[in-house]
Amino acid sequence: MTFGDFVHSLIPTDLFTGMGVTGRYLFRKKETIQYPEKRMEPKDRFRGMFGYDLERCIDCHLCAKACPIDIIFISDHTEVEMVGEKKKKKKIIDRYDIDVKRCMFCGLCEEACPTEPKAVWLTTKTYEATVYERNEGLYYDKERLANWDGLKAFPGVVLPIDGQDPASPMKKLETAPTGGDEAAGEGAS
Repeated sequence: MTFGDFVHSLIPTDLFTGMGVTGRYLFRKKETIQYPEKRMEPKDRFRGMFGYDLERCIDCHLCAKACPIDIIFISDHTEVEMVGEKKKKKKIIDRYDIDVKRCMFCGLCEEACPTEPKAVWLTTKTYEATVYERNEGLYYDKERLANWDGLKAFPGVVLPIDGQDPASPMKKLETAPTGGDEAAGEGAS
């Protein structure tokens, strides 16, 4: 045993290294917030609660197909209406439900949505979705997704029913959403 090994066995130098790291943080300003009174604003890429706009949805079922755990349920029917002498088919969404308690918030449903702006999106900056009864409280139908019934929105966030912009949840959409082609406009009603 050398003299250096003997000194290291008596004096734990690793302890001083750890205490040095602790000491550097001891005199810094603390990053604690008082939660109910103040809330941290999530980053722009934060995936919060679902936003859904029935008027933008073209009923293509791509969001339900893209969901890896099958939590999006869509049912629809087709109505035929006469426009002059032509028959015009129109899809009507009867049911659009999302079972949020099983959601991974992966964002694949948002990526699959072909409309611009998106009909379903996750970048809403809203994260306070606690409920006492999760079977009823975390099952959202199309009306609850649009107006966030029972959900506390982040301060300043526009509700989806009021025209929330998926790119910036704090702003309303400037203009009425228009589809890129006629097929996108026919399904919205």
